[in-house]
Amino acid sequence: IFQYNPSQTAGIVLLGSVSGGQASNLFALLAGGDVALSVVCTLSTTLLGVLATPLLIKWLLKYVIVVDGISMLQSVVSLVLLPLLCGLGAGRFAPQFALRISPFCPMLGVLSTLILVAGGAANSAFSLGMDNVSILGSCMLPILGGGLALLLSYLSLPPLQETMKMNESSRRTLVVETLSKSPTLAYVLAQKHFGQSAASVPAAGMVSMAVIGALVATAWSIVAPLDRN
Repeated sequence: IFQYNPSQTAGIVLLGSVSGGQASNLFALLAGGDVALSVVCTLSTTLLGVLATPLLIKWLLKYVIVVDGISMLQSVVSLVLLPLLCGLGAGRFAPQFALRISPFCPMLGVLSTLILVAGGAANSAFSLGMDNVSILGSCMLPILGGGLALLLSYLSLPPLQETMKMNESSRRTLVVETLSKSPTLAYVLAQKHFGQSAASVPAAGMVSMAVIGALVATAWSIVAPLDRN
């Protein structure tokens, strides 16, 4: 339909194959989702991505790539585990301090995400300005993935319908985790193994996924807010 060339196809496959992004935790919070579940999803998909991403690329593109497992684990520790432990430690040992700063945490997360998105987009500004197809692909991927996740969240097998019924908070988390990937990792892999043309899709994803994720989370929080009490 979109007449992608082989490099752009590789970029889209890479973007769809990598693990969930850290911004999904912020979007889950803003959408009224289950933040603990979001953190577990991000952590588990990142760890599984060390094996799953190369296997998916080999299966879908018939190309072998090597993902640095040690670097991936270091990223997990610095981007997921360290903030998680700091938050748990503050809540456990300094609950009053955690209560005072909690109203400012969503805004701090938004500002941090904006800085990361701006940096990633600036590195590929030239190629993005020349490649509207990559931008379109990076927008369609989270929309289709999130829509499919939303549809599947309402489906359940009759024997398990009562025991495995998903609540609204978990449903929102599932959708956010599906549409929010890790475009930075996809960008690095695409640039290393497939060239700048392939890397333009994940580069566009740094912006499009942040915008779409923020719009979905904001829409849910305004149109159908959940009572956290």
